[in-house]
Amino acid sequence: MKKHWFNCKVSYMKPDSEGTETKKTEQFVLDAYTYTEAETRMVEVLESEGIRPFEITQITKTTLIEVIRFAECDKWFRVKISLSTVDESKGVEKEANQYILISATDVRDAYDKASGHMNAVKVGYIIPSVVYQKISEVFPLEEWTPATTSMIGEDSNPQEVVDVQTGEIIA
Repeated sequence: MKKHWFNCKVSYMKPDSEGTETKKTEQFVLDAYTYTEAETRMVEVLESEGIRPFEITQITKTTLIEVIRFAECDKWFRVKISLSTVDESKGVEKEANQYILISATDVRDAYDKASGHMNAVKVGYIIPSVVYQKISEVFPLEEWTPATTSMIGEDSNPQEVVDVQTGEIIA
């Protein structure tokens, strides 16, 4: 089964600077194998961030092949990369488009970082577009650990859920 990147839109109520509740809609990106897993992970993320009540209004599978995060950057850009290949049987040059999501400070920075990444791969390419995305956060599976984990062993009850930080049984 192949892992995909999903775009999740979430609506929730957030207090503004004056203390009144305002409705806020944010986009998050995470990777998962299925829509169901994406929804489950999104719920875990929102609950661990203390966002309640919330409504997941949309989950969409993206065409992203890779997400590249730089710690010092908080803006996200979708970079279209066109790879040139030659079909030797037909003698025709073909272009294949791929999309990556990259964190950067601005469009120029995103272009430079994507170009540096592609130079390391050593294939022929052009970058026809870099577009700012209004994404609040990206949650790759390998970076995400929920606040609780089920600890099932020979000495434990299969129904127990243990808080990873304190070791307390919470359910």
